[in-house]
Amino acid sequence: MKKHIILFIFIFLFTAIHFYKVLSHVTPFFDWDEGIYAQVGREMIRENSFLIPLWQGRVWLDKPPLPPLLYGLAEYLPVAPEVSMRMISVVMSAIVLVLFYTLSFRVSGSAIVAITSTIITSFLPPFVQRTQVLNVDVFLLIGWFGYVLFYKQRFVGVVFLLIGTLSKSLLGFFPVAMVGIYELWMVIHNKKNKSKHTHRYTLHTIAIQMGLSLIWFIWMYAQFKSEFIQYHFLDSHLKRVTTSIEQHFGQRTFYIDIIVTQFKWFLVPVVVSTMLGLYDFLIKKKYEAFFALLFIPWFLFLNLTKTKIAWYIYPVLPQFAFLTVYWLRAIPVDWMRAGIAGVILFLFFQFNTPINAYLTTDYSKWEDYQLVAQDAKTVGCVHLDVLVNPTTRESYATLKSMDLVIRTTTWWGDHPSIAYYADMPTEYAYTTEELITRFTDRPQNSCFMLMTNDDVDVSSFRVLSKKGSYELRVKD
Repeated sequence: MKKHIILFIFIFLFTAIHFYKVLSHVTPFFDWDEGIYAQVGREMIRENSFLIPLWQGRVWLDKPPLPPLLYGLAEYLPVAPEVSMRMISVVMSAIVLVLFYTLSFRVSGSAIVAITSTIITSFLPPFVQRTQVLNVDVFLLIGWFGYVLFYKQRFVGVVFLLIGTLSKSLLGFFPVAMVGIYELWMVIHNKKNKSKHTHRYTLHTIAIQMGLSLIWFIWMYAQFKSEFIQYHFLDSHLKRVTTSIEQHFGQRTFYIDIIVTQFKWFLVPVVVSTMLGLYDFLIKKKYEAFFALLFIPWFLFLNLTKTKIAWYIYPVLPQFAFLTVYWLRAIPVDWMRAGIAGVILFLFFQFNTPINAYLTTDYSKWEDYQLVAQDAKTVGCVHLDVLVNPTTRESYATLKSMDLVIRTTTWWGDHPSIAYYADMPTEYAYTTEELITRFTDRPQNSCFMLMTNDDVDVSSFRVLSKKGSYELRVKD
């Protein structure tokens, strides 16, 4: 326990610092993801829909329910939702770091390697950002790390597998594939019958865990049939891999470029550690070295996908942080290992991640459209239609003609957070004709929002609110 005391101190400081940041810099939910998860979670709790995500009263079949459900529950804590929900992310990130440290220590056998890679991970800008905002990726990493650590324990393993799959669907099964390959390798290459039997039993355990983790998917298919297949698998999974949907374009080296930006010259020891891991596994037959490179295949797969989104790199950041220092295990003297680790951290903070940016970076600020949305709630609008801006309307028409949209693309508009801050039925229109046609059938006291300079004749509707370039009008 004493050798891990630095971890306990670091996790306490990590949690305290991020709690302070969330409490002292209260900013609105940013678009896109925060606005979506906040509103989906709110609706799930209000409608007692604990297993099915909802958006504006409609079943959202794209995503599993766990993250928005927890964020929705946090809204009922006696603090601002922008604080309570983000505190969930802080706690989840702290758990990620504890699990990552444990896995790093188990693989490397060195507390110095484990704590150094954990500190590097925690200060990487994408990790800091995910710690302070609503997201599903932090839940996915808990599922991944927890499952790799405990997959041999049938019940504990399935709990972590469920966290992964109920957070990010099929992606949660990635560690199952990897440890399955490892256990099968051990059955084939192990000459002792007792060891073969042990690994066969573990494969049986993995199969049971997978079966239990498929129950939600089977239940959703029973409820929604082909719709679930279309929305959840074909649109949300297959299409993201095979096409650059919703303007998420990027060159082939998109994710490699992010890693280069984050690690810079530290990629040199990453290469050294990778070669060391391969040498240990293939040449020296130290098969546990397989776990030192466990998430590299995911990074390779990520580079093959067509949809390029920066935060998709988040789950593999700890892998590269670990490989930055994994080679230190070859140094037999602890004080030398600790000294080199200290130099690595000094250089990391000097050239990669300035510490002063840790508390000074905000990820959102109050926007005019959010203030107008709050006005819509205050003045008593019963329904809100939002006309997306002309640029988005033009982009959507182009993307639709190229089949680069999915069925829920039009649910979110420019700014999904409008729906959260209006807190009423909200729909987005992608053409002026759609807005006018839809709005003529609305009851009295229905409202709509658009940009003040938009070329739409709305002179017959009374202005209720105007903030900057956005205005709110009502149907009397």
